[in-house]
Amino acid sequence: MEAPGRIWFGYIAAVGIAVIGLFTLDPLAFGLAGAVLVATVLGEWYRGRQTALAAAALEAVDLADLVSRWARGWAYARGFPRPAAVPGGVRVEVGETGRRVEWVATDDADTLAGLVDTARATPEAWLSVVTDSPAGVRPWFAEAGLAANDGDEALMSILLADHGSRAVPEGYRAEAERDGGVITVTVRAGETVAASGRIAVIGADAVADRVQTDPDHRRRGLGGAVMSLLVAAARETGAVHGLLVASELGEPLYAGLGWRVEARLVTARSATPRTSVESRHG
Repeated sequence: MEAPGRIWFGYIAAVGIAVIGLFTLDPLAFGLAGAVLVATVLGEWYRGRQTALAAAALEAVDLADLVSRWARGWAYARGFPRPAAVPGGVRVEVGETGRRVEWVATDDADTLAGLVDTARATPEAWLSVVTDSPAGVRPWFAEAGLAANDGDEALMSILLADHGSRAVPEGYRAEAERDGGVITVTVRAGETVAASGRIAVIGADAVADRVQTDPDHRRRGLGGAVMSLLVAAARETGAVHGLLVASELGEPLYAGLGWRVEARLVTARSATPRTSVESRHG
């Protein structure tokens, strides 16, 4: 049961026990009703306090910290080793063909030059830069001889309590699985996988990843339904705020659910033969 549901259940239980006390004139029932009511009020206060603290954290957080938190959740969701901190960002051992290693960093000029040089000298390397000015970063890539990927992505965040809710459309069924802190939701039409996604929970952060809909089942609300189920499950584990990197195709979906853009992500790769590499988020 999600936290708000538990709170309402507490109030209802307290009233029910009190009513029983009125009929039975049992003082223990009144005492139990009072204890349940106090516990419910304290629980609601604590949840409100945690939400307020999370909101303040999202407002005050610096971009470098946001990058680090997102990268840690993204790596966890995909089973990569924990990212290593480097000046200006993190290094992720991806281990995929054409993308053996990836640096994710801010556009701080004092560190970006070194990362550009490092990526250029590293075979099968990617460099992703989180920035408010993609046009200002691309010349760094061009000058270093890095091949920029097409389009930009969006680093987005949300307070999970503010997330929109979308129901699973009629004719589909959803199932959820949890492996440690990684929750996977799959929506099926019969035996066919129509949509899926995952979210990795680390402390108060929940990082969504690989949310995708089969082309034959698009424009039916499945992406929103998957995200709603993922967020509800993440809140059950104690997560308070969400992070994700959205493709240009996915950004409108998340914006409609309440996610906000914190910065843009531009990516380049070292000049090695390009192979088929999946997008970061889908």
